[in-house]
Amino acid sequence: MRTGTGQQVMAALRNAAIGALRLAGATNIAAANRHHARDSIRALALLGIN
Repeated sequence: MRTGTGQQVMAALRNAAIGALRLAGATNIAAANRHHARDSIRALALLGIN
């Protein structure tokens, strides 16, 4: 991730994830991130992919 556009791609993915959490009503992004990281099904459900 140190060369090329890898850093920009990771930043875009991180911003998209934060935006999705905010749209879902999360106020504490760190806590929501930990909550969804525990179970991949939760993250997919957040995005409407079941």
